[in-house]
Amino acid sequence: MSAIPMRNGKRVYEHYSPKIADEQWDVIVIGSGMGGMSCSTALSKYGKKVLLLEQHYVPGGFTHMFGRKGYQWDVGVHVMGEMTPGEIPYKMLHWLTNGEVTMNSLGDPFDSFYFPHGYTFHMPEGSQKLIASFKAQFPNEADKLDKYVSLVKKADIVSKSFFLFQTFPLWLEKILSKIWYSISPNYWAMTTEEVITSFNFSKDLKLALTSHWGYYGSVPKESSFGVHALTHTHFWNGARYPQGGAKVFAEAMLSNVLKAGGKILTKASVKEVIVDNGTAVGVRMDDGREFKSKYVVSTAGAKTTVNRLVPEPFRQSDWAKKIRSISDSPPYLCLNLAFKGDIKAAGARSGNMWLYTVEHNDQCLWNISDPNERAHLLYVSFPSLKDPHHDAGPEQMHTGECVTFVDWKDFAKWEHTEFGEREPDYEALKKSIEARMLAELNLRIPEIMKHLEFCELSTPLTAAHYARASQGAIYGLGATPQRFTCEELRVRTPIKNFYMGGVDVATLGVISGMTSGILAATAIDKRAYLRLL
Repeated sequence: MSAIPMRNGKRVYEHYSPKIADEQWDVIVIGSGMGGMSCSTALSKYGKKVLLLEQHYVPGGFTHMFGRKGYQWDVGVHVMGEMTPGEIPYKMLHWLTNGEVTMNSLGDPFDSFYFPHGYTFHMPEGSQKLIASFKAQFPNEADKLDKYVSLVKKADIVSKSFFLFQTFPLWLEKILSKIWYSISPNYWAMTTEEVITSFNFSKDLKLALTSHWGYYGSVPKESSFGVHALTHTHFWNGARYPQGGAKVFAEAMLSNVLKAGGKILTKASVKEVIVDNGTAVGVRMDDGREFKSKYVVSTAGAKTTVNRLVPEPFRQSDWAKKIRSISDSPPYLCLNLAFKGDIKAAGARSGNMWLYTVEHNDQCLWNISDPNERAHLLYVSFPSLKDPHHDAGPEQMHTGECVTFVDWKDFAKWEHTEFGEREPDYEALKKSIEARMLAELNLRIPEIMKHLEFCELSTPLTAAHYARASQGAIYGLGATPQRFTCEELRVRTPIKNFYMGGVDVATLGVISGMTSGILAATAIDKRAYLRLL
């Protein structure tokens, strides 16, 4: 099976060339991550002719796949919630992919958390089972749990207005937000820590209720309770993974763009958006080539948009400065693992493992500059076991991924270097990190690691290069109250007919990327609002 998204034996994209003929485009979308694919697909389904531009050599952003020596890995899709029939994200995806993508359950439990002091808990499929599990473990805190769950449900309902408000003109959003948050608490403005602390939970129950912070990348003392609550409810019906791997999203969604007369170009690096008298009219490529359209949408990160894509006067505006002031989510390391043998018999499973070496959720980053510090958290996932259609072959070839968070300052000196041309000290650092991560995995999951054939480490420089992620951030902007209360961070921009549709205008992750694309589409075609219901 190829890691390249194909349709009827052909790639769903082509590489950019200066010789590509001029055409009339309704919309130009910059970036082909989940947000770009979602926006392009939605508008194509409503009859728009879309030009989708991607600077990487393959579309998909953090949903693309890559291969090595017969193995294949997903870059960023590990798990997706709200993927049961009837849930809104499921209905969105079903519409965007023409019902062609099958989402398979990771099983029950889908997440398991392991702490060094011996506390372990497993995340069951279904909210009632989850609550019952917690009450069985903490019977003396059952009443507090009921109150907490009630608050989470309320926050889930109240906080979802945020997405709708993002699409309105700023003056209208200010009025509606003032009214809405005068009658309901603004959970986006609260930290997870202040809400959790108010319940006075025991140490282990607090750990259990906050340990999924890794799914949005900000620890409780920094994260917005709005995103924390939505992450709770996001997985209340379990977790799922796309059959065939993440490339099936591009295969199914981008076929709609082609069908509507659109085009997907890779290796297509945009230099800037062309603005004429305050209105976006197209884009200029790195080689000087220009494409014109009525609308332009950037689904690149918000900081990439204001730092690199808009013309200079807008880069110095208050709008850009306020977006630039928001902190990034953490950079990350991903150790891609290749196995041969029966890893399932050795203890691997379709569910994810969270391996902690600390007994709290206050530490976001692993300090790799301290040679004696162990990684505080390793998130371990086995993509090949999540897909029941994976063909392991006679040698039982399987894949794994191990992710943790690190500090950008440890990689910043190589920010402007190219892959394959970096100094020996960078390669030495990579080897050191790889050895330390492998040592931890050999300690925690020794039977599985006996089947390891080889591994390959990606650093924050990978995300910075291929996805133009600000400081190699895994989730875009940080999941903080500052981010979610920033009025400038929204679909509509100060430039007429120029919109933002990347993950930063919604929350975080694949589902958020999909949602952000449809939010951007609503600004161009109001019929897209129907897909948010």
